[in-house]
Amino acid sequence: MGQFSFNLPVKIHFGTGKASEIGKIVAKYGKTAMMVTRPWTGVQKAAFERVRALVEAEGVKVIVFDKVTPNPTTYAINEGTLIAKGENVDVLLGVGGGSSIDAAKAIAVAATHPGPAWDYVYTSSKTADPAITLPIIAVTTTSGTGSHVTKYSVFSNPDVKVKSTIVNEAVFPKESIVDPELCTTMPAFVTGTTGFDAFAHAFESYTNINANPFIDSIALQAIQLIVENLEKAVKDPENVEVREKMCYADTLAGISIANVGTTLPHSMGQPISGKCPWVSHGQSLTLVYPEFIRLTQASCQQKFAVVARMMDPALKDKSDAEAAAQLNGLIIDWQKRLGIYTSLEEMKVPMEEIEGLTADAMACPDTYVNPAVPTAEQVREMFMNMWSK
Repeated sequence: MGQFSFNLPVKIHFGTGKASEIGKIVAKYGKTAMMVTRPWTGVQKAAFERVRALVEAEGVKVIVFDKVTPNPTTYAINEGTLIAKGENVDVLLGVGGGSSIDAAKAIAVAATHPGPAWDYVYTSSKTADPAITLPIIAVTTTSGTGSHVTKYSVFSNPDVKVKSTIVNEAVFPKESIVDPELCTTMPAFVTGTTGFDAFAHAFESYTNINANPFIDSIALQAIQLIVENLEKAVKDPENVEVREKMCYADTLAGISIANVGTTLPHSMGQPISGKCPWVSHGQSLTLVYPEFIRLTQASCQQKFAVVARMMDPALKDKSDAEAAAQLNGLIIDWQKRLGIYTSLEEMKVPMEEIEGLTADAMACPDTYVNPAVPTAEQVREMFMNMWSK
């Protein structure tokens, strides 16, 4: 079975109705909580208000920081950090999708360390100390990022047009609440792109050169659940049973990347959002996947074939080579049914960014754990192929 390590220092509260426990959970960690969210507008406003009321009912002061954008930036995180320090915040409460939870994680580091959060991304010489980082509680309202169970905090620095990550056990949440009822207000497009993100986490952990049998079993279960339920969630957003399955899959996929990690699609997708913040993380992955599959297929036939057969059971009697060869078309057709298939041109990514995107992708460690490691020229060509579809 080989050698592997597994670590998940996060207490997970999973299931319909678990949101009611948020106040008691937060109260264990302090008397002043910063609730980090996107702006309180639209269909999620009621959920945010409910979370604040539950926490305040336990005697905890809630400082609301609602300036998170879909690709959180150093600007917002730096502002949140100043408020957290000024209000003597004890605990960070990230409520929302990965952007809100990742921003809460970054603030938890910056509020207790010298300098801004950007100083602690993985390319920096500074390292966050888990012993002093403020405790983080995550409440997820999407099924995609897995941030509620990972040691990653991803955010962008607009000054240098780079998106990077704090990779440190300091940003593992202490506890996470995963209540499917909180996901029923997700719009179809967000459901589709975040769900595809969860698929990518599981698929890339499964095909990573550092994969192991233990995480493979977790990742495959996530993939199966997403393949079976993502379209249903897009079409029937208030179906709590389907949402529950997607929440479970997202959690499994998050556990997978927390212990194995992502590969080439993330090293190529992350720079797209970093340079063009109007492109969500999940959408950037949909752009990359067809090219990634074409590049990697011959280097990972057996595992690609397993996933292809999940997506099309009619391939069960085909050879691995034949089944794997169908995966790209299956992924593209799936994206089209989900309403998330697009191109760099349609997403208004300037062609002149391609050189920078290529350089950033080649600088990312995820590129080098892909079963097929591309050259810079191959990455550039892949970006060019994404331009128009």
